[in-house]
Amino acid sequence: CMRLSTEQFDRMVADHWRQRVDRALRKAVPEYPAASQELRDAFLTLALDAAEGAGFATEQGAAGYVLGAWYLEPGFESRSSLLGALFKSGIPEFRRLHAMDAWVRSTIAAPADTRAADDALRKAFDMTHAWGRGAAGRA
Repeated sequence: CMRLSTEQFDRMVADHWRQRVDRALRKAVPEYPAASQELRDAFLTLALDAAEGAGFATEQGAAGYVLGAWYLEPGFESRSSLLGALFKSGIPEFRRLHAMDAWVRSTIAAPADTRAADDALRKAFDMTHAWGRGAAGRA
């Protein structure tokens, strides 16, 4: 009978997750497969660590952060005090992810317009407010 320690099991889970993220990026990001394996490995290490540091605990949250990091670099939240504060808040992950996604899209579209990115973050955040204060509450 083979036994795994908690550390071995955790490492297996982390390796499996890393492989899934790598596969997803190879499918979704045209330039990702052209990068060297060494670059992809270094990027995944940095981006997954940064996603954890940003408070993303679910696969969806971490994957969303990693995708943003591919285009903007790991630690991209340092570009916006508003985004950094959102990551440090205790707000539910799905709201942080939705707002971050809006910020990332706006930043990719207009890299020099940080005000527009922060405005996109605010709007997306407001749209996910519970019980109608967001989109459902505006007719």
